[in-house]
Amino acid sequence: MKVVRLGEGDAGRLLAASELFDAPPVGEAVWAYLADERNVVFLAVDSGRAVGFLRGTALNQIASARPQMFLYEIDVAPTHRRRGAGRALVRALLAYCRRHGFEEVFVFTDPANAAAVGLYRSTGAVTETVADRMFVYPLTRRPAGSRSVSGQSRAARRRRGDERGKPAQASSP
Repeated sequence: MKVVRLGEGDAGRLLAASELFDAPPVGEAVWAYLADERNVVFLAVDSGRAVGFLRGTALNQIASARPQMFLYEIDVAPTHRRRGAGRALVRALLAYCRRHGFEEVFVFTDPANAAAVGLYRSTGAVTETVADRMFVYPLTRRPAGSRSVSGQSRAARRRRGDERGKPAQASSP
């Protein structure tokens, strides 16, 4: 399996993977999405067939000149779940963001979605409070006391034990 980043000329590849999406992609919308340099799409490909995708959008900030990446959507075909495709897609996005100077990547999920929570934690994301729906991948060290997109300082996260490498405990049902 390999992960490829789609570009402006790859609308056909994305449309061919339409079974992976909740709502089928539409040609004109796909072309416009891929043409917008703020958007990224990665496909996980196995034996020439798309088996997973991830898409995100770069966001400017007002407290930093460095952008953030919003991981908007990720999915893997049922035949390839729990086989590393999701982790490979997230790692590809993180590598892209590091190369392009992003401050962090963030994603929202329902804490009850055990598969998503497991994926994000296994690839290095941290939550900033036990009840958070947002997982953050800090890509650079921030000065002590600085805040992420959710406003929590590194020092506060460290006191709770959920700074990088020490994920916070999941809330119990």
